[in-house]
Amino acid sequence: MSKVLAIGDIHTKIWVIKKVSKLLKSYDKVVFCGDYADDFNSAPQDTINTWNALKDLQSKNQSKVDLVVGNHDYIYVHDTPSLQTGYNPLTQVLIDAPENKDLKQWLISLPVIVEVDGVSYSHAGISNQWSGSEDVSGLWNDMSPIWARPGGNITYKSISQIFGHTPSETCYEVQNCVWCIDTFSTMPDGSPFGDGSVLQIIDGKKISKLYLDKGLAS
Repeated sequence: MSKVLAIGDIHTKIWVIKKVSKLLKSYDKVVFCGDYADDFNSAPQDTINTWNALKDLQSKNQSKVDLVVGNHDYIYVHDTPSLQTGYNPLTQVLIDAPENKDLKQWLISLPVIVEVDGVSYSHAGISNQWSGSEDVSGLWNDMSPIWARPGGNITYKSISQIFGHTPSETCYEVQNCVWCIDTFSTMPDGSPFGDGSVLQIIDGKKISKLYLDKGLAS
């Protein structure tokens, strides 16, 4: 039996990483769904510290920890045609510094999509409208797995998939077997937008909503 824990956008909330690190022994795999950088009122060093904490967690648990890239991470290590809300030029200076060379290479290496037990994990979801290209032009647009959002012209591929990116009050099904789990994002005043729920997935089929701050009780 395979047991997976899926975590939505953490935006510099290192406490989430610390909680997850204590739960690793209970799971076969933990997947973080992108957007580790930037938060309202966070300092550039907070982003660097978060990336380093995740890099360290993965390096110590390579068979258990998967991470995908989010748009808030991607922008700092690729030459994108536009900026975005939350982009911090001082964070850019830090990640480009020689002492962070290995960290930057790690960020560049993060995949857009990972698959575990037939479930696809990405930052924003795999839409029917995406070209499938993973170069900058294929990813830095509203149809891609780092930018798509439920609603409007977007429809998601009818595959089992889990993603974040769009702040949500709780983990919910956008359509059958397609889940949005961005529940750690905050409002500009720092208050929580969502309830901090995460998903537990057993054998790629049985999905349960749990809470890190409640001992994973559903």
